[in-house]
Amino acid sequence: MFAVHSSPCQGFTLLELLIVCLLISISLALSVPSLRSSLVTDQLAAGSRKVISLVKSARSKAVMNQDPYLIFLDPAEQKLWYQKASGDEEVTAAAHPSITLPSGVRILTIQQESAGKDHDPVADGIWISRQGYMDKTVIHLVDRENRSISLLISPFLHTIQAVDGPVTFD
Repeated sequence: MFAVHSSPCQGFTLLELLIVCLLISISLALSVPSLRSSLVTDQLAAGSRKVISLVKSARSKAVMNQDPYLIFLDPAEQKLWYQKASGDEEVTAAAHPSITLPSGVRILTIQQESAGKDHDPVADGIWISRQGYMDKTVIHLVDRENRSISLLISPFLHTIQAVDGPVTFD
């Protein structure tokens, strides 16, 4: 009859496991510095995230309180804030939620599609209706290396699209 042979245990040797662990550690050692610099120290991306957060917060506050709001920019300090558009209050960031852009990042321009020549979004503010609607707006951020990000703000949706480089209305 047939003899039953037991097959040897199938698996990896210790040497194979050590080589795989060595290759993984080398690839991690090479990739972590570039990931860290792009995720943690990229000031332009951090600045755009702050602006997006402030705009979304102002729109949500307008809907929640059923009041129009304005977003203001202090170009000297590179600070953004929002406040109710009642007109009674002085335009100041002191008592309102505000953000300061990271060092080396500045807002180059703010453009609104339907704004007339007599409206300057930097001086007059970016208007948000009580329903959270606002004009189609592009905010251009630039850093010390002249890299730029354009934030495209949708008029009716709460989505904000970040695009590398400058964008204009077409």
